[in-house]
Amino acid sequence: MKNLKKIAALLLVLALFASLFAACGNDGGGSSSSAPESSASQGGESSESAPESSEANAGGDDDGEVHPMRIVQPGTFSPDHEKGMAAVNEKLKADGLNIEVSVQRIPWDSYAEKLNLMLTTGEEFELLHVMQDIKNISAIAGMDAIIPLDSYLDKYPDLVGRFTENEWLGAVYNGDHYAVPCSWHSFDNLMSYITVRTDVMKKVGYEEFPSDSVDNVLDLMKKSQDYILEETGLKAYNWYHQNQDTAHWLHRTYDTYPFYVENSLGLIIARQDGTIDSFYESEEFKKDCEVYRKMYQDGLINPDILNLDSTVKGDQAKLGAFLPSQTFDPSQSEVIMQNTDLKDVTAGWFTMCPEKPDVICTFVQNLNAISATAENPESGLKFLDWLYASQENHDLFHYGQEGVYFKDEGEGLLSRDDSMKDESTGGALYYMDTWMTGYMPYMRYDSATATEEYLSYQNYKSENYVVSPIAGFLFDASNVTSELTNLQTEIIASIYPIKIGMVPYEENIGSAIDKLKAAGLDKYLEEYRTQFQAYLEANPDVMEIAKGNAK
Repeated sequence: MKNLKKIAALLLVLALFASLFAACGNDGGGSSSSAPESSASQGGESSESAPESSEANAGGDDDGEVHPMRIVQPGTFSPDHEKGMAAVNEKLKADGLNIEVSVQRIPWDSYAEKLNLMLTTGEEFELLHVMQDIKNISAIAGMDAIIPLDSYLDKYPDLVGRFTENEWLGAVYNGDHYAVPCSWHSFDNLMSYITVRTDVMKKVGYEEFPSDSVDNVLDLMKKSQDYILEETGLKAYNWYHQNQDTAHWLHRTYDTYPFYVENSLGLIIARQDGTIDSFYESEEFKKDCEVYRKMYQDGLINPDILNLDSTVKGDQAKLGAFLPSQTFDPSQSEVIMQNTDLKDVTAGWFTMCPEKPDVICTFVQNLNAISATAENPESGLKFLDWLYASQENHDLFHYGQEGVYFKDEGEGLLSRDDSMKDESTGGALYYMDTWMTGYMPYMRYDSATATEEYLSYQNYKSENYVVSPIAGFLFDASNVTSELTNLQTEIIASIYPIKIGMVPYEENIGSAIDKLKAAGLDKYLEEYRTQFQAYLEANPDVMEIAKGNAK
């Protein structure tokens, strides 16, 4: 393997993109020194060209001691978590790995606060799940909370080989790879789709999704709400995936599309010509707010959306109560039928103006990084190497013991009988979220919910797309840390009410922008533009790709 440490190597990968994107939707390409040299980097799909070894590459030195491998993730545990994890550790021991896995989950309603506290106080753990749309690699690495991996990765060629050049590129910060990608889903259409109960859509007079008219979509929402209220007794609402999300589904309808709004704060709108603008001061944000104001006034947005725990929307959706929304997925149809007396429920996923291109805004969304406080930094890499070494290991960690917690239905499917489910919730007795540690070649989908629409959503590969100029760019916020903290607070207080339509745009945006500027908006934008310009100067092919000239 080649030395991976210098950012100059990134230029070689981006130069490679000209050939890499020659066939639309193909993630393959030749080898490059900016990503770990791997079998995956030589061919098309990372998942198909990965090594087929049945045992993990041990990697590193074995000092004879059992080292902790503590993982920090968001969420809560399944009921049999401890039993399932005991089986994982038994298998690790049998496979000769000197690590013991434990997981710490931080509930979503306190995740941001508690994670920041852990990172600033130096709490000890080994593996941290990184969500680029929540707190990205640059933000965490800028705190010196995670470590660069290039000095270790030579020891783990099988692990390196399971991911494409693109996916490894998404793990680069300051010239080093700071995390291992998580390839659990296709990200070709990450943001702009909405999920619709198509059975309701047809019953209220729409044979096809009205993808050419926002007004008709709002009409569909209103008629669906009335129908679902009569059907379930619940008032259904339109939901963001998370409150911080942007209304990407609307953006496809604007004349200025394609563009991409950075999703974790919504401060940046990146245009295809490389211009970086302030999103909350843009005409696009104004248009978003006008639509959501109408939706709020028409009762399509939950009036208490800013105070509700994020689990509420999922709980209601299980009972069939959701409107066309930028969240959920098509498996929701089977979930509804499992939890209600409703029959023949169907769901589909759609985009506005489907003739317009998708925007590829990231090469990887989820990653796992090694904490700077790790007792043994290689414990995390040993675990990931083992996890992705075989279907058996992947199954055991994510789904539990076969025959105890799931049944193998073949062809990437599983099922669970009543003995494998929690009596109170109907959920799995043991389950670890694949969106944090899953790997596409080994993924299993519940045969009860894996509709054709759902599988097409999970594995979608776009044939008509543009690549955002910021797809491979990671902003380093270390020079604007205090501004970032202040902006986060002010966005929640001043922008969210406007964004969701709770208050009118015209009467409130002026004071909101003044508060953002007082919190440091202009300094943040200046720092972002400076770094992005340096990135473009170092990597001139980025703009050729964004313009479609290298596609």
